[in-house]
Amino acid sequence: MKRSPIGAVAAGLIVVTVCILTRALSGWTPAAVPQTTAVPASTQLPFGDLLASDEFKKTFAAHQFTPFGDGKFSFSIFIPNTWESRVSEVDPDQITHDTEAPVPLAEFAPGGADDVGINVQYLRVSADKPLTAVIDDYAKTNNGTLVARQHLDSRERSIEDALMKSNADDLGAMLTRVSVVRRGAIVFIYTGWSVEAKYEKSKRIFGAALESFVPTGN
Repeated sequence: MKRSPIGAVAAGLIVVTVCILTRALSGWTPAAVPQTTAVPASTQLPFGDLLASDEFKKTFAAHQFTPFGDGKFSFSIFIPNTWESRVSEVDPDQITHDTEAPVPLAEFAPGGADDVGINVQYLRVSADKPLTAVIDDYAKTNNGTLVARQHLDSRERSIEDALMKSNADDLGAMLTRVSVVRRGAIVFIYTGWSVEAKYEKSKRIFGAALESFVPTGN
């Protein structure tokens, strides 16, 4: 695995200046995160019937992780069986400051690829902060624009789900599916990311992996 959303999408992003047209209407304020919704979210963020497909049954394999040997971070996920997986390398200081920035947990990608992948991270978030705000913050931090978003309820999980467009200095235009799930004080951040040209081909893989993603810790 050669790339994570923090290392490849966040650190590799060039700063994008978003120009907001001001209006003379009283009381109008700009949105916190720029968004467009020209295409239905369900088209860009497929979800709901992928686990039962023959494609999934034949080509995905189960993975179980307990990062840092700590049960509260445990999760299971299905990933294409031709992809490589690894536990992320984490500096202890990142865990100490886990309320300030996402901490990487695991990374998945086709062998040798550096322009498509899936990552799981976590962030410690206060109970009164809505998951929609977690996604907004993620987009701001990564200089991204949300181009679609939706709420999902699946397998006793409440998921906030969005598609973020950004730009990486080495790869160009990127699309990242950002999905957040709360487990107590821990919010898991699932990202399926690729160069824009590969997103259409990858989006069902990202959707199936998200459907299968289940936090299993206490």
